[in-house]
Amino acid sequence: MYGSPGESPIPIIAASTPADCFDAVYEAITISLEHMVPVIFLSDGYIANGSEPWRFPTEDMLKPIHVKFLTENNNPSGKLLPYKRDNRGVRPWIKPGTKGLEHRIGGLEKQNETGNVSYDSANHELMVKLRAEKVAKIADRIPILKTDSGADKGKVLVLGWGSTYGAIKPVMNELHAEGYKDISHAHLRHMNPFPRNLGELLHNFDKVLIPEMNCGQLLQLVRAKYLIPAIGFSKVQGLPFDTEEIKNKVLEIYNS
Repeated sequence: MYGSPGESPIPIIAASTPADCFDAVYEAITISLEHMVPVIFLSDGYIANGSEPWRFPTEDMLKPIHVKFLTENNNPSGKLLPYKRDNRGVRPWIKPGTKGLEHRIGGLEKQNETGNVSYDSANHELMVKLRAEKVAKIADRIPILKTDSGADKGKVLVLGWGSTYGAIKPVMNELHAEGYKDISHAHLRHMNPFPRNLGELLHNFDKVLIPEMNCGQLLQLVRAKYLIPAIGFSKVQGLPFDTEEIKNKVLEIYNS
């Protein structure tokens, strides 16, 4: 989530089904190129070993990836500023070898805008904040989160991510058929940054259940960021959730 000891948050995208992997990876690549940032794509063994019918998209079905290369000096009054950022916090792409636009690259901390190697502590703190702001602004391009099943207000929201989708979805179909219309399900693709309306959606429900195949990693993030008493449901047995486990837990919370 935070990338390194130097506090470098990274965008994270998680696929929910085998067919979702292509779209999720394509979106991760788009964000990486358009925002000049590494992006982590999350999958797991249950998705990798799963299968479902999927229609391979043609090029015209894909959203274009927009990358604009700097071809002229962006500083009319002086030397090139390779780290001068736009309103999204993104610095320009420059093709290696472009005449007059040579600049230093590498892993050492750079001075803001000039790109010169800098050992100044105040500049380092500024650059850390600028990188974090760039990642946070990616939320502006992320669609608002909508419920996958059920209304956008109710008694219980099941908030899932990753391959738990395969167990949660049929449970929601069963519960709605049985008359539990105030139970809903939302599934996250964007793990960092979160969708802009996630907090609002969570507060529309009396209780929030987060099933995870770990010890509650999303649970901790949601509790910390949105200050809600979300309920975790973890399984770390090398086996996926089955529908009965999810259904029993949802009803337990619903009736408590």
